[in-house]
Amino acid sequence: MKKSVLMFSAIALVLLFGSIYIIIPSTLTVSSVRYVKAYQNTIIKLITDQQKMNEWFQSFAAKHDSSYEYQGFDYHVSTILSSVTEIKISSGQLNADSKLLSLSIYLDSSAIQWSTVIHTSYNPFTRIQQYTTAEKLKQSMTGVIDRLKLYIENTTNMYGIAVKEIQLKDSILVTSKIKTAGYPGVTAIYKEVERLQQYAAQQGASTTNAPMLYVKKLDATNYEAMIGLPINKLVTETAEIRIKRMPYGGNMFVADIAGGPATIQKGFESLTTFLFDSKRVSPAIPFELMITDRSKETDTTKWLTRLYYPIM
Repeated sequence: MKKSVLMFSAIALVLLFGSIYIIIPSTLTVSSVRYVKAYQNTIIKLITDQQKMNEWFQSFAAKHDSSYEYQGFDYHVSTILSSVTEIKISSGQLNADSKLLSLSIYLDSSAIQWSTVIHTSYNPFTRIQQYTTAEKLKQSMTGVIDRLKLYIENTTNMYGIAVKEIQLKDSILVTSKIKTAGYPGVTAIYKEVERLQQYAAQQGASTTNAPMLYVKKLDATNYEAMIGLPINKLVTETAEIRIKRMPYGGNMFVADIAGGPATIQKGFESLTTFLFDSKRVSPAIPFELMITDRSKETDTTKWLTRLYYPIM
């Protein structure tokens, strides 16, 4: 009787340990994928930049020397390649290499894939422990990649400005140009705005939005400014006052800026970088909508400006 009990116990143990090797494979793949409302170049710009990766990790994880701890696991950016970043993951007995990469889906839709492999031990008890660790790692990596998705989708984090894509409503502009020695000042710009307003009124047209401005540098000292006033109907042109038609419903990248000329210029540079990263084509010149009446507000920090970049 005792021999039978021992035999059945032995068989049960063999089956138990055997099932561990069946249920828990020799390699455990831990991975997460997130679809992101962002251009692939934006993602690559983040994950292949050591400084930006550090800034992102520091926004939510505790820094320990050159690694970042989150939910019991240490993450260390070890290798940065052209489109892939390798991150070492450690916790207790775990030391694993993972790969973070971006995938293009369609236009402004991309995906982030993050994966690692854990090789399990022949020791059944260690194997069970590694499986438990893998489950916890899955939760931690999920939390990290979710934060990465939110970080990338906020264009302010990557470009310093909040960029949106809209469809233009103002399609008729009455415009004129002025040339100045030095960057055109507020007085010169608004003198032209007033002239356009008076001309539109004489033609029985009314303005539909704030005046627009585009400044082009001609040489080391001279500039040309084009001022545009959105109006509700076509008017007669003159030698100096011309009509510009913008495609109604045309797509635009826009960003709102608070600040003076230097801030506006920096905003345009960031918007241009965003345009390049998007791989979209611009069929026309960018311009700024002068939301604040600069002739009345002398404090440039209070100027509100909307930057427009036409796109296809």
